[in-house]
Amino acid sequence: GINAEYGMKTGLREIARIHRGDFRLTPNQSLIIGSIPDSEKDTIQALLSKYGMDNTRHSGLRQNSLACAALPYCGLAFAEAERYLPSLVTRLEHVLEDCGLRNEAITIRMTGCPNGCARPYIAEIALVGRAPGVYNLYLGAGFVGDRLSKLYKESVDEEEIVRSLSPMFAAFAKEKGEDEKFGDFVIRKGYVKACLSGNTFHA
Repeated sequence: GINAEYGMKTGLREIARIHRGDFRLTPNQSLIIGSIPDSEKDTIQALLSKYGMDNTRHSGLRQNSLACAALPYCGLAFAEAERYLPSLVTRLEHVLEDCGLRNEAITIRMTGCPNGCARPYIAEIALVGRAPGVYNLYLGAGFVGDRLSKLYKESVDEEEIVRSLSPMFAAFAKEKGEDEKFGDFVIRKGYVKACLSGNTFHA
């Protein structure tokens, strides 16, 4: 994972030794290094780069990915999430790269069961575990969380996930409007209907 490759914990410890501001954890599992004095900025930026935490090497999809703990920690989980999503993102990154969309910010979330602890139902691409290696695929939520996703396909495995999303990414690259997000695009093209309230989620 990223921590093993770049030494994230070591990098954060090095920053904490010199940083006089604060560290903030967000609901999207992001870390904000806040209240940085001007005198620290160059040093902290250098440490972020050194330990691979400046996000310059990560795709837009990976930066906007989120997963719950799922197996083996959660007794409610039907499928993998936290341990599996990074490898699935890697496969999807290859497709996005071929489409010229490596830096496109797209939200993708995965949970091991329908309880949705990673809030998959507000992700543009959501995968909700049904059984080991099997997920329901949801699409079309708003990038900023202002619209729910809708079920697109039930009980899909990795090959079907990649097979389903690949032509969508290709079409998105060719036909997306100015500043149009992926979730908006799949609704405009009719893959799923917009879901603006919970009472139409299953409709």
